[in-house]
Amino acid sequence: MKEFEITIEGKAYKVKVEQFEGTHASVVVDGKQYDVDVSGMDLRMPPPAFARKPYAQRSGMKTTPTPSPSKPDTPATPPPSAKPVVSTGGGGAITAPMPGLILDVMVKVGDSVEQGAMVLKMEAMKMENEIPSPVGGIVKNVAVKKGDSVATGEILLEIE
Repeated sequence: MKEFEITIEGKAYKVKVEQFEGTHASVVVDGKQYDVDVSGMDLRMPPPAFARKPYAQRSGMKTTPTPSPSKPDTPATPPPSAKPVVSTGGGGAITAPMPGLILDVMVKVGDSVEQGAMVLKMEAMKMENEIPSPVGGIVKNVAVKKGDSVATGEILLEIE
C-alpha cells in the first residue's frame, strides 16, 4: 500500500492506494474509499530486465529427456557423467579447457599415469573441475603449479 499527500487548488489530501491493477485502483482519500479508473497509462512497475539471454541449445548438442516421476514403471536412468572437455595437443599435451585457477596438481615429472586418471584440479566459473589425462604414459613436463591462473588453450602438462 502506498500513501501520498496531494494538493488540489490549495487543499491537501491524504491518499492511500490500497490496490492497483493496471488502469483500475482502489484508493482512500481522507478516510473515504473510492474505486477509480486511471487513464493514460499503466503505472505498474515493469518486471526487472536482467542482462541474460534465454537458453538456446547449440547445434550438435543432444539432450535426453528425464523420465517423469509420476510413471513408476519407467526405470530412472542416471544422467551421463559430466566430464570437462580436455583438448590434447601433439605428444600428449593437456591444455586448459577454459580460463581458471589451478587448485591442485596431482602429478609430478616422472610419474606414470593411466588414461582417465585425474592429473589436475582447477576452478573455473566458480566450479571445481578435475582434469583427467587423455592418454597414458609418463609425465614429461608440469607447466603449472597450485595458484596459477591459466587461459583457455594454455599447456598445463605434457605426457610422453
